[in-house]
Amino acid sequence: MKAVRIESARVVGEAVMDRGGDIVRRARAGRRCLIVALAAAGFTPAAFLAVADAAGTRAASFRWFAAAPAPATWGHRALPPGAGILSYPATFVSGTDRDGISRERLDRHGTVLVYLDVSLKQGTETLRDWPSYRLGVVRGESNDVHEDGHAFGLAFRGGRGSCVLDDYRTRVENHHYREIACFVQGRTYASVLIAAALESEWTRAVKTLERAVDAYRVS
Repeated sequence: MKAVRIESARVVGEAVMDRGGDIVRRARAGRRCLIVALAAAGFTPAAFLAVADAAGTRAASFRWFAAAPAPATWGHRALPPGAGILSYPATFVSGTDRDGISRERLDRHGTVLVYLDVSLKQGTETLRDWPSYRLGVVRGESNDVHEDGHAFGLAFRGGRGSCVLDDYRTRVENHHYREIACFVQGRTYASVLIAAALESEWTRAVKTLERAVDAYRVS
């Protein structure tokens, strides 16, 4: 069964970061000043610390991200009309996504072990709400969905993106997948990139999936 496309839950303190602007981003410079600033905005120190800790833990899941070209041996396929270019290992086979481009690695029974997919924006998702939007989609099609981290403002090749890391179980055959799901906005087009693997394959596949996300180019 093909891996599901999904989004993650909104951070508890997203509203705090919206109102505080650069406040959260300056956390490393000294929490005391941050607490004072947030207090002026009506937030208690305890609430701020909880939000800052949660945001830091979630963003840490994407410290590996660094936009860069794919290995020379990889294949490439462009979304029409050139909205995005997916890079993938040459050993991956074509998937069945009719709305975009998908590449997969299967076992001998046809189960999807590792999965890459890219498609044009089809819903109301935005950079700002991507994690919660994605999780909402996944919950509509899967069971036991968990967010494991997310990040905003990632500098993709040709655009900016918001990404979420989550895991879920399919309702058919109860397969446990983990995915990196990104919404990327280019100059002209917005697209969705999914890089997923069975939980049992994740340790072996994660570096390949991260390279595919790093290499994604938009226009």
